[in-house]
Amino acid sequence: MSFRLLFGLFALLATMPASARDLDAKFLIKHKGKVIGHHIVDVRNTEFGTVVDTKIEMRVKFGPIPVFKYDHTAREVWRDDKLISLVSNTDNNGEVSSVDAKYRDGGLYINGSEYEGMAPANSAPSSYWDKSVVDAEALINTQTGEIIDIEVENLGETLAPHDQTAEHYRLTGTVALNIWYEGERWVGSNFIVDGEELTYVLAPTDRQYASSQEYLD
Repeated sequence: MSFRLLFGLFALLATMPASARDLDAKFLIKHKGKVIGHHIVDVRNTEFGTVVDTKIEMRVKFGPIPVFKYDHTAREVWRDDKLISLVSNTDNNGEVSSVDAKYRDGGLYINGSEYEGMAPANSAPSSYWDKSVVDAEALINTQTGEIIDIEVENLGETLAPHDQTAEHYRLTGTVALNIWYEGERWVGSNFIVDGEELTYVLAPTDRQYASSQEYLD
């Protein structure tokens, strides 16, 4: 099972909400109703700017034996509503990729495994926790640096994966994604990659999050 393009599509755009902590999230990643990993977003204001850490861990197992492994970490630093740096590392079942991007000459210069150059105007680096992504015209794959054109459709209020009503958007491009927001906060997603459906569900308790960590170990 390949998740390479999927996790390159989690995106972020420029405008930072007043309370960074309101955007923190812990998602359980489910496949056929079973938890196979988690996605954590940590947003905090510091003396250096707004720092956003993303961590994704996922395992597909045959019994106790892992047959697929995905690990991704990324850190973004924002200052004065500009992304000034993005560093990421990914191990996609043994295929390693990275991105090292910095703000210079009035824009974001990307040095990635699959793209090197300036980011297009009105593009969003992939993290997905900021609702402003729905105004983007292109995404920057934070796994490889690749530029991906997208279209966005507002589907109105629908039932999100955590069984609460939220604002629903569909993004289409390389893959089709559904994403939900409550206010400015990202609260769920689902998508199909290689014929397999994955669902992001908010972890309602620390105990449920801990159980996903036990599965990964």
